[in-house]
Amino acid sequence: MLMSTLYISLDAQFDYTVHDMPVLRKWWCLLLLENWALNSYGKVFAHWTNECKKLLEGQHSPVFRLKRKLDHNTAATMEKKAASSQRECMADVMQFCIFQKSRSIGRRILYPNVDIVEWVACTVCRGWLHVDCAGKSTDFLSASFSCGCNTSKESTRIIDAVEEGGILTVFSREQIKILHDDLMESRVRSNRLYLWRMPSASLFLNQHLKLRMFPFSDQRIFEMLKEIEEVTGIEKEDLRLIDYVFDVMLPEIIINILMAEGHTRLEAEVIIASGRHF
Repeated sequence: MLMSTLYISLDAQFDYTVHDMPVLRKWWCLLLLENWALNSYGKVFAHWTNECKKLLEGQHSPVFRLKRKLDHNTAATMEKKAASSQRECMADVMQFCIFQKSRSIGRRILYPNVDIVEWVACTVCRGWLHVDCAGKSTDFLSASFSCGCNTSKESTRIIDAVEEGGILTVFSREQIKILHDDLMESRVRSNRLYLWRMPSASLFLNQHLKLRMFPFSDQRIFEMLKEIEEVTGIEKEDLRLIDYVFDVMLPEIIINILMAEGHTRLEAEVIIASGRHF
């Protein structure tokens, strides 16, 4: 491929065949090694120039690179992963991560200045979650923590309970106030809250995390908004605070209700995004 590119760029006639490829490969390797700059990694390979010549003359034994052994999810490898920083949050792949990373540059979009991040491993699928992505209310210290991959929780009929008696039957005014205060005081991290404060961090995530459909009737949604406004003291005239109610508080309340029923935060995010009845 490299030779073809070279010939095309030089507008030259192809004067080699497939039978010449072994020699061309050796020539290309020698060319790279002889012209490698003597800095950084170049110093490591600089001595190979003479050895490559001996290799071509048959005076040096070739070096073979062995394939790496596959890393299976065993208890031993789990310990190695725990000791390293090469972990990937399962919520990051689904773009529900509290510390979401950019797919293009590989850096954190949300909460980039947080240095210490706690992790928890699912003992079933061996996957990793940030403690924030598992949910602060989750018993992540349990030796048998499950991210939800092996459970099939039945519907708790939360929607029906809200429709019958209102939001306060499943989430009290005191809980709404505590959640609001925890978010404002940064005692609880939220991907939606960060994007509400820093909307330019990711326009895509802003749209991705918005509720595409409300699981409750218009009447109950109106009542929920009224309760949130009264408890938090938010004024209707402030359009930015209205966005806070719709884009942050409302989904965070639903997530907290689902977590109280035994779901992890990631599970709650998936349930909300899928529009599944709960």
